[in-house]
Amino acid sequence: MRLTIEQARLLHSLQAVERAVNERTTLPILANILCETKAQELLLTATDLDVGVRHRVPLTDAGEDGAVALPARKLSTIVRECPQEAIHLEVRKNHAATLSCGRSFFRLQGLPPEDFPLLPPLQDRPGTQLPQATLKTLIHQTAFAMSLEETRFVLNGALVTIAESAITVVATDGRRLALATAKIQANPTASTPGAGSRLRMVVPAKAMRELARLLDPEDDAPVRLGPLQDNQLSFQFGDTTVITRLIDGEFPQYEGVIPKPSKAVLTCDRESLMGAIRRVSLMTTAASQAVVFELAPDHLTISKESPEVGSAREELPGRYTGQPMKLAFNPEFWLDALKTLELEEVGIELTSPDKPGVIRLPDFLYLVLPMKLA
Repeated sequence: MRLTIEQARLLHSLQAVERAVNERTTLPILANILCETKAQELLLTATDLDVGVRHRVPLTDAGEDGAVALPARKLSTIVRECPQEAIHLEVRKNHAATLSCGRSFFRLQGLPPEDFPLLPPLQDRPGTQLPQATLKTLIHQTAFAMSLEETRFVLNGALVTIAESAITVVATDGRRLALATAKIQANPTASTPGAGSRLRMVVPAKAMRELARLLDPEDDAPVRLGPLQDNQLSFQFGDTTVITRLIDGEFPQYEGVIPKPSKAVLTCDRESLMGAIRRVSLMTTAASQAVVFELAPDHLTISKESPEVGSAREELPGRYTGQPMKLAFNPEFWLDALKTLELEEVGIELTSPDKPGVIRLPDFLYLVLPMKLA
């Protein structure tokens, strides 16, 4: 195996796949990146057996076909430190690779490529397609609500539902729920369900985070989603393919917890609301996280009393159409959602101290359960 490639191009490609590597595994091969050259292409692949990422790099120099598995962290660090010149990589006997760039020379010991786990073959049938910017937005508006508790494994991901004309992404940790939806163009030849049916898949959190990192909203190449064998799903876009195992288990029937629209709505400037919540939350502690929302017809007061820390109080103008009342919320739950929206003003349905607060938009819904007032 022999190839020549510019340093910046190789570094970009390594960065696309290296986060799929699991360096704490008991299987040494999973700490490596599989490097393959064939038909004037360099293919880089990394996987932790749950999520795999493959990146294709066209080569101008035909070089010599071959393959080797090289240690991911060391390879990436070496390439990052190389000068911005052409890198010459050659694999010799016993899977040892040499890299030379300018006056620098490195020798890396690799592993046999046949030991690297195979990713499942992709389907030739056209799958569901949508713009990269659309999928990135769907993930951005929901991924923060995924659960971090390992005991609730089915919530450690997001539910992706595909119908003939729409895709919906839902995430919840049991205390809040984020739902985002977008229209997609119907494709009668795609491997999606027929009329009146839906395809429901729970995509792991790591895959969602990798997609959010890799998707380019400026790239015109669409994302193609395709179910694979053994309960897996592929996302293909540009020169990159992400393959993930799906989470087994039944995602909660969230539709039943979404309240009907309420006329009791707080409307205020989104940036001002975020700033006030962020400042008042400085007085929270690990044992006392709730901040108090005090609603009045023409303003909102946000406050926090912490005997061991101090207190904070801030008033901001707003319009509230319900009865005056006090509610308590985890401030981070509101900040996570508000920063994903591109609105000047935001409306929040607040009806009762024991009912969820709701942001309801045509393509986005977010609800937060209140906390007990002290």
